[in-house]
Amino acid sequence: MIKSILTGCILTLVMGMPAMADVIPALHDALPQEYKDKGIKAAVFNDWAPDEFVDADGQLKGWSVDIAKEMESRLGVPFHFEGTSFDAIIPGIQAKRFDAGFSSFGTTAERLKAIDFVAQRKIGTSFAYPQDSKLDIKVSSDVCGLTVAVLNGSWDLGLLEKLNAEECKEKPVVMQTHGTQAQAELAVRSRRADATVAGSVKLAYMAKQTKDLKVSELVLSPVNSCIGLRKGDPLGPIMRDAIQSMIDDGTYEKIMAKWGIADSGMLTKALVITEENPDL
Repeated sequence: MIKSILTGCILTLVMGMPAMADVIPALHDALPQEYKDKGIKAAVFNDWAPDEFVDADGQLKGWSVDIAKEMESRLGVPFHFEGTSFDAIIPGIQAKRFDAGFSSFGTTAERLKAIDFVAQRKIGTSFAYPQDSKLDIKVSSDVCGLTVAVLNGSWDLGLLEKLNAEECKEKPVVMQTHGTQAQAELAVRSRRADATVAGSVKLAYMAKQTKDLKVSELVLSPVNSCIGLRKGDPLGPIMRDAIQSMIDDGTYEKIMAKWGIADSGMLTKALVITEENPDL
């Protein structure tokens, strides 16, 4: 295990946020030579605020992007960021188009057969529906029979499938899949779906911004929200230790506080999640 060496890693505060840290020699030295030479190709999901998204000026933003940029500084190699759709990231990692995917992945047994993960925080799943809706989702059975808009290929789609198999056999959820979460939310606003389902942090942030949807009291199945990497890539333990260094020096908490999500789901110990050590 790489020890997080923070000596000489001086942080200063600017506008309530820490300045980028200096390079941590132990992390840089542990990188395979190809990453030292060429940097790290980082795919970023472009539609999942406040985790990762493209803002009105075309800039990649979000707490996960802030973690990526902090990693870039501590590892001392450039990250080549590319905003992309969710469904392109895992195949892109496997094909070596990307080295890492910043996409708030939930860990599933199926995904662990394809890639490894580095945890960033815990996030549960909630539902959102119009402010004037009579829906009041407090328990999972309240979802049965609803038409729910969901991002295709997401963790949340699998959760709905599990609900149909276990709690909603008599009155199954109608799953309306969409290519982007924005499209799923639009389906709810236009009343083509009763509700949408997604990460609790993401929906709470969206509802606060738009004020036209409300979020369920129900939060299901908290899971690790993760970075994706190729199986067995030594970059995994290095990124884990970079996150641990942020936890240890307070940068991690400041990043979460900047985005208003420092109240729950915070990690105290960074970890790599693999098929052999799934932590599901």
